[in-house]
Amino acid sequence: KECSYKMKLLIVCVNYNSYGELCNYLQSVDKSASNVEGDLQLDVIIADNSSSKEVVDCGAYKAIQVKQVELQNLGYLGGAQAIINNLEDVSQYDYIIISNVDLQFEDETIKQLKDFKAGDDVAWVAPSIYSEKFKRNLNPSIINRYKRWKLTLLKLTYNSLFYSIYTKYYYANKGKNVVYPMMDIYAGHGSIIILTTNFFRIYPKIDYPIFLYGEEIYLAELIRRKRMRVVYAPSVEIKTTGGVSTSKMPSDSYFKFNKAAINFILKTFY
Repeated sequence: KECSYKMKLLIVCVNYNSYGELCNYLQSVDKSASNVEGDLQLDVIIADNSSSKEVVDCGAYKAIQVKQVELQNLGYLGGAQAIINNLEDVSQYDYIIISNVDLQFEDETIKQLKDFKAGDDVAWVAPSIYSEKFKRNLNPSIINRYKRWKLTLLKLTYNSLFYSIYTKYYYANKGKNVVYPMMDIYAGHGSIIILTTNFFRIYPKIDYPIFLYGEEIYLAELIRRKRMRVVYAPSVEIKTTGGVSTSKMPSDSYFKFNKAAINFILKTFY
C-alpha cells in the first residue's frame, strides 16, 4: 500500500568536472521521483566543486527542484557540509542524501525509500549499490567497527604495491557471492549516504575537516557515540559506475589523502 504522508527529501550531490554524469544522474532522479504516487518534495542541490564551471539547466526537470551552488573545491563531505550547514532547517527533511554523481537511481528507488520504515533510532539507511565496475553490491560496506590495529594496517596498504594487491584480490571480490538481508551495520558505502532526520536532530551541522576519504567512518563514529543505528536496506536500490572523479587523481595524492583521513579517525575516535 502506498504511503500517504508527504516525504521531504534533499539530495546534495557533489560534482567535480563530471557534467555528463551529473546530467544522467539528475535525469535518473527526476524519473524516479515521477514514479512516486502521492506527496513528495524532492530538492536537489548541486555542490559544484568543479575547476571549470558549467551552467546546469536547473529548470529541465519535472518532478524535482534543482539548484546549483558553485564552490571552491572543498572535497566530498566538505562540499556537502558547506551546503547542509547553511540550511535554515535541515531537520525538515525526512532524509538528506549525500552522493557522488556517477550513480543512477532506479525507477523505483525513491518509492522504495519512501516505503522503507526507519525507526526513531536509525540515523543512516545504507542502500543496495550495484557496482558495474566490480559486478557486486558495495553494501554492506563495513559490517563491524574496525579495531585500531586493522585501521593501522589499512593505512599501510596505501602505497603502490600493497594497494594493487588489496584492490585486485580483496576489495574487488569482497562479498561478491553473498546476499545480505536487512541488518544493522557499522557503516555504509560512501558513494551515497542516506542520513535520516534523526541524525540531523542530534547533529544539525557536520564538521569533517578532511578533504577526501574516511567520511563513512567519521559519520559512523558520530552515530555510534549517540547509540543510534546504521541499517543496510537492500530494498532500496542504486547503481554506480564509480570513481569518475577520483580516478583522475594521481596515485600519490590518493594515498596521501587516505592516510590523512585514517590518522584523523585514529586520533579523534580511538
